[in-house]
Amino acid sequence: MTGFLAELGRRLADRWFTLLVLPGLAYLLVAVAALRLGQSDWHDWRDLWTGFTALTEGTSAADRDALAARTALLILAAVPASAALGALAQSLAAPVERLLTGDWPLKALATRRTTRRAEAWRTANEAYEQDEDPAHAARRNALSLIPPQHPTWLGDRLHTPTVRLSQEYGIDLAIIWPRLWLLLPTPTRDTLTAARSRLDTAFTLGGWALLYLVLAVAWWPAALIAGTVAWVARRRAAIAAEAYAELVESAVDLHMDRLLTRLAEPRPSPQQGRALTERLRRGT
Repeated sequence: MTGFLAELGRRLADRWFTLLVLPGLAYLLVAVAALRLGQSDWHDWRDLWTGFTALTEGTSAADRDALAARTALLILAAVPASAALGALAQSLAAPVERLLTGDWPLKALATRRTTRRAEAWRTANEAYEQDEDPAHAARRNALSLIPPQHPTWLGDRLHTPTVRLSQEYGIDLAIIWPRLWLLLPTPTRDTLTAARSRLDTAFTLGGWALLYLVLAVAWWPAALIAGTVAWVARRRAAIAAEAYAELVESAVDLHMDRLLTRLAEPRPSPQQGRALTERLRRGT
């Protein structure tokens, strides 16, 4: 047990350092460059290097001691600051998820975009039904695997299992999923958890894009960094959503019979349920 706990602590520390501290340190470096250079001297890398060397110069013993003290203080301050920035980026993952999945506060804009996507989908679907050309099917499926109900591809892709499983089995996925989850084998649950974790990580990366965008107020090249990070986040989210949605459908296809078996008749009566409750209370 001691070895297990030590290994668990090490892995959690590694994950904390990788997901929070390292991205936070990178952000701090960019923030320092942004504040040092500003908008007018955004490309003056020589000034940035001068500021860096000022922290490391010194030949006497006193200078070296002062440098060591400054370095230790910077490290002590940078690590918790980086972790705090990482936590802030994670807190922004939820707004990023709503943005990418089409859960927008401007309902009129979301409705217009959903309508345009649905019209494009119907056009491609009608063209496929007329001549069954695979190119039309590919165009339709690139828009969505189901008639669009969200303003974004990502929103429809994550909603696709609910629609297709309802059509296939007549089930409400939101209702049966918690119960089915409890019956899934551990390897299956681990695979689903890892897939969802990759999707959440992509949304967190989108949170970093928002934080880098803030730095563009002081240093416009930060907007380029924010755009690049946002593009990578969106791409990773699309890949992760594709995998996660497929896994959810597969889990239902392969294990719904276990749920049906466990909930098959005869069902416990209310009287039996009350008697069991009283028995487990043991008079307390």
